[in-house]
Amino acid sequence: MVEKHFDTFKNELRADKIYLRSNEALFGHIFVSFICLYIYCAILNRLKAAKLLTQISPHDLLTKFSKVYAYQVGEGTELSEVPKRVRDLSRKLNYPIFPN
Repeated sequence: MVEKHFDTFKNELRADKIYLRSNEALFGHIFVSFICLYIYCAILNRLKAAKLLTQISPHDLLTKFSKVYAYQVGEGTELSEVPKRVRDLSRKLNYPIFPN
C-alpha cells in the first residue's frame, strides 16, 4: 500500500518535481502535497465504496466536478449550472454538495 500511495504521490499529484530554494518552501510543498494525497485517497475510497472505480478515476471525477463554478453575487453565492452527470455522480457517491 505504501508503494501504491508513493506512486500516486509521484505520478498523479506530480509532487516529486521540486524546484524550491528554501527549507520553508520545501516543507510547505511537501505538506500541501500530503494533504492532496489524503484527499485523493478519500475520493478513491468513496469511488470504491460506490463501486464506481471501474467507470471513473479520482482525477476524472475532479475534472467533472471542476465544471461547476461558484460566483459571488452581492451578499450571496450562486452556483453555475450543475451538469446532470455531475449531479448523478454526487448522488451515487452519497456526497450531496449541490442544492436541488
